Amino acid sequence: MKTIVLTFDDAVTSQLTNVAPVLKRYGFGATFFVCRFTDEWRAQHGEYLMGLDELRELQRQGFEIGNHTWNHPNMQQLSDEENAREVDSLSEWLKNGGITEAPVFAYPGGPYAENAAPLLRERGFLVARTTEKGAWDLRNCDPMRVPSTPVQGTDDALFLKAISYADNTRPAVIVFHGVPDIVHPWVHTPPECFSEWMKYLHDHDYRVIGMAQAAQE
Repeated sequence: MKTIVLTFDDAVTSQLTNVAPVLKRYGFGATFFVCRFTDEWRAQHGEYLMGLDELRELQRQGFEIGNHTWNHPNMQQLSDEENAREVDSLSEWLKNGGITEAPVFAYPGGPYAENAAPLLRERGFLVARTTEKGAWDLRNCDPMRVPSTPVQGTDDALFLKAISYADNTRPAVIVFHGVPDIVHPWVHTPPECFSEWMKYLHDHDYRVIGMAQAAQE
């Protein structure tokens, strides 16, 4: 059976209202990678960002909650101290909010930050997700450099290409953002497209799980 690892970035409110019901309908797992962005961003767009209540509800429904830093910076450009503050601030916020953080991480923006990998290992993260396309070879892949494919828009071919990386031994990791995504339209996915794609996975007998589950198997 082919496995798809579903991940969702940036804690967009539509992930709870539109994504979670579709995933529950099919019994799919997923990881939701959380960030908070800057104070200025939240002041302008906070209505589109999930808070602790919404994240607790996602976790109550059985979904994984992962770390995506606090401010969503390019970690390649930060010092070790700055990267530690980004990761630890989000971890502490989740912990204080009664949310169990899954031991998985997603680099903001997608590029592999080699300078941050030692910190992530030190903090106990099992895997860290990039957006370097390809199948996830669980046995041979650097766990701090897991490939994935972003999917957005309405192009069925993009979705089919993303899942084509999966075979009977290696999962494919997919990245979605908001469904819809009002604030970041370049990563917007229409709800009707998302529903169709999830039905396709179900009808074609794909196994769909979260990233921590995949890493721990």
